Amino acid sequence: MSGLVAEAGIHALVLFAPLAFGGVEGWALGVIQIIAGIVAAAWAVGRLSGPRPGPRPPGGVWIPVLLFAALAGVTMVPLPSAWIAALSPGVHAFYETAVPGYAQGRPFQAAELVPWLLSDQAERLPPAQGDTSPLLDPPLASSGLPLSVPARRTLSIYPFATRQQLLLLLCYLAVFGAACDRFDRRERLLRLARVGVFAAALVSLIGILMKATGTRKFFWVREASSLNIFGPFVDRNTYAAFAGFWLAVALCMVLFVLGRRGRPVRPGSLAFWGGAAVLMIAGIFLSLSRGGILTAALVTILAAVFGLARGGPKGAPLGLGAMLAAALLLVVWIGPERVLERIGTLSAGSRVPSLQHRVEAWSRTGGLIQDHLLLGTGLGTFRFAFMRYAPPGEGWWTTAHNEPLELLCDTGLAGGALFLWGLVAFLRRAARPGRLGQGEDGYLWAGLALGVAGLVLHSCVTSNLQIPANALTLALGGAGLWNTSQMLSARPSRSARPRPVPEPGEAAAS
Repeated sequence: MSGLVAEAGIHALVLFAPLAFGGVEGWALGVIQIIAGIVAAAWAVGRLSGPRPGPRPPGGVWIPVLLFAALAGVTMVPLPSAWIAALSPGVHAFYETAVPGYAQGRPFQAAELVPWLLSDQAERLPPAQGDTSPLLDPPLASSGLPLSVPARRTLSIYPFATRQQLLLLLCYLAVFGAACDRFDRRERLLRLARVGVFAAALVSLIGILMKATGTRKFFWVREASSLNIFGPFVDRNTYAAFAGFWLAVALCMVLFVLGRRGRPVRPGSLAFWGGAAVLMIAGIFLSLSRGGILTAALVTILAAVFGLARGGPKGAPLGLGAMLAAALLLVVWIGPERVLERIGTLSAGSRVPSLQHRVEAWSRTGGLIQDHLLLGTGLGTFRFAFMRYAPPGEGWWTTAHNEPLELLCDTGLAGGALFLWGLVAFLRRAARPGRLGQGEDGYLWAGLALGVAGLVLHSCVTSNLQIPANALTLALGGAGLWNTSQMLSARPSRSARPRPVPEPGEAAAS
């Protein structure tokens, strides 16, 4: 029963998160955390009820992951200034500049905040008139702000943001662990793949229809504050990353359906996987996300190469070509002008303005990383820490548009080392599937591997994993990749299968 609850909760997350604006709003984030909590509870009950046969759990991966979470938790513990100076000189220097009384080791009194900020401008301030309270002595007692803050500070420059980000990370880890436990059989993994592909196709269809009708409102009802929306996603790049992941799965399953040797093609399966792929390809092109278009093109080429390398049917290239042609016709029907213009900008390479801005921001993160080399500024604090390093005269970036760089900024070399440890431990198993074979497991492994690789690659030029829908997709993709790899590696090869033992009479006759 607990397994069914966990599976239903994960399916609900896959469907709900992308349709709820990617899960970025507070109400949607709350629903995601509640469902993730139910999934975690069901997973815990299932684990306590006794071990179950299935793929080997990712034990070696949990050690660095839990150490990473513990590191984030330590950065929220108030410490004496001497400890902060030893562990993170950059944070110590920041507090000396920004927090009154910190350098003297005394509590911060809110009443002295304004005089402290304006100490070198006090003589230029006009005197108070009449009964108006003096500017340097505001009525802070009625403002709701704390009047006194202890002298001890945290290694995270904004522990509230770190706590929120750590809670989200724990939700993703719970979903990953529950998925590793539950989706340990081919039929369960295929159900998850169908739900994910359906969600991505539905989101793509909504975006295509919004383009066709020319609306700038979410679901044709709610005004959008962003100019780059696509479907229910507030940013076209994050949509393209989400759709690109499930596109890889759909393409590989199309190749499997077409390559069932000696068996007739199943029209229902081909229509589902192929139709979803057409919608996702058209949606990615119409979203005008350059990174998404490049990633989708790369995923399509690699999927075709994989299918041909596995000795796929001669009609596989024709089937992929038919899907691409259908997607192209859909784009032409909506209007290809903006798409062609957007694709044309790819020829500019590094001279693309948005890429130039990213490169400029990335170069300035070097100073942030160098000043907080060991422990960073705290998980989830990039938007606050980068304010001091942003290009002059421009608004600061709230995300680095590069997930590895932002990870280094937030957690320093310690967090980066733990991340690499976990990644290597995961890839040692998940990236070595053994004998792929010709069955569904091999094609499903290839689709998940291409999807995870494409999502991670795209996240090096934009902040995809800041969106809960995409982070959940990566967690589920990693769990599915782990399980399919374990199932494939456990499958005996033909040469390794035991030969039948001859009867005694047969052995004597030979």
